[in-house]
Amino acid sequence: MPEQINSCLGQVDVTERDKAPTKDSAHGHSLSHFLHLLFRLLDENGIRYCVLHSWEGLTDDLPSDLDLAVHPRDRARLPLVFQGLAAAGYNPAQCLNYFAKADYFVFLWFEGIELRSLAVDIIFEHRRSGLISLLGEELVASRIRHRDFWVASPQVEFTYLLAKRTWKGTASPRQARRLKVLAELLGPEQAAKLAGKIFLGGLKRRVVDACVDGSIDELLGRISAQPWRTGLLRHPLGLIRFLLGEGLRIVRRWFQPTGLFVVVLGPDGVGKSTVVGRLTEALGPCFRRQRIFHWRPMVIAPQKETGMPATDPHDEPPRGALGSIVALLAIFLDYWLGFAFVLRPFLARSGLIVFDRYYHDLLVDPIRYRYGGPMWLAKFLARFIPPPDLLFLVLDAGDEVILSRKREVPPKELRRQREGYRQFTVGSKKATLVNAERGIERTLGEATQFVVEFLTQRFQRRHARWLATVR
Repeated sequence: MPEQINSCLGQVDVTERDKAPTKDSAHGHSLSHFLHLLFRLLDENGIRYCVLHSWEGLTDDLPSDLDLAVHPRDRARLPLVFQGLAAAGYNPAQCLNYFAKADYFVFLWFEGIELRSLAVDIIFEHRRSGLISLLGEELVASRIRHRDFWVASPQVEFTYLLAKRTWKGTASPRQARRLKVLAELLGPEQAAKLAGKIFLGGLKRRVVDACVDGSIDELLGRISAQPWRTGLLRHPLGLIRFLLGEGLRIVRRWFQPTGLFVVVLGPDGVGKSTVVGRLTEALGPCFRRQRIFHWRPMVIAPQKETGMPATDPHDEPPRGALGSIVALLAIFLDYWLGFAFVLRPFLARSGLIVFDRYYHDLLVDPIRYRYGGPMWLAKFLARFIPPPDLLFLVLDAGDEVILSRKREVPPKELRRQREGYRQFTVGSKKATLVNAERGIERTLGEATQFVVEFLTQRFQRRHARWLATVR
């Protein structure tokens, strides 16, 4: 069996007494440098860990998130690793506690002006559906040295990967191939015994057979609910405790959402739509889902997106005073209903929301929205509009640049609008002025830097324990 394991894993040192990792020699920020540094810091601080799967191409390639198991008693030393990564320019920007003893971290860094990221999933016990498939000590037991980092034993990797893919209800071709290799390596009896931690009765052998013949993805779609049944029959009290804990976690997430709410403002022709799309793409790895809104949530009187830009936003005359007030109150209600039933739940589920224009746009350009009512009322209601996390303005292009792109409004009106947008940045820590004259890449780089600084500071406020010095 040891020869088989070594053949499966590649050139591996199988004991913890073998040579210590060498310091990486990579220069500059990169995925490879991050991984070398992470593994070195873990070893230097005596943290027992292992990479749970998808380690074959490390440290040059990583097909998905990095899943790490850490011994529970070494958790207190992890802040030393986070400090070392942050000092090297790899900033922790997101933390999702997705179940009791598992945390999903996203680290961000810049390569030139381009934002890069890596998600590191750190688990101290593998528990879902109230069912513990692997205890913390089991996860790192019999770990194997591979190059300059530790990987899980085939027994742990098979159990973890099978459990995770079962709960997800699917397995990629790469994951299915890996399960096949591991099942064949372990043999039918040992593989079935490990699968028995998740499945009851004869289903465990059926699952192993599916791993071996390559049909596991098809089977997983039909049996993803089985861990709940196993947890209920084997550990009913544990399942109840799990559900109560999940309820409390969801409540905490509602009051302290892990999503981000960003607004982009500016006159026509400054490049908002391009920046919104690229910014959403760049920040996507930090969040579970993304959504773009235009001006308002559209809960009341939703409008179809035609995909065509407005040729003349001032073409239609303003409504009368009474009609404007009624429309304004409807817009105000739309923001609050949208926030309560669409935006807040989306943020609580770790979503990224980016608005292309927001309520404040009406204060700068009321004619665009046909508002002919008193401006004091619009300004008064603005105080009670649900605030975004960041009011982020892309507007500091010169008149000539903007007019060369769009000429819907005369130069005098354009200058007035630019000044109005600029006022939102005065004295505000949640707003910044971005120069949009230097091309989309530079504009996006400056915009992304502002958001990354916000995420990094939020992480420091909310998760100080992960950066605190160990005593």
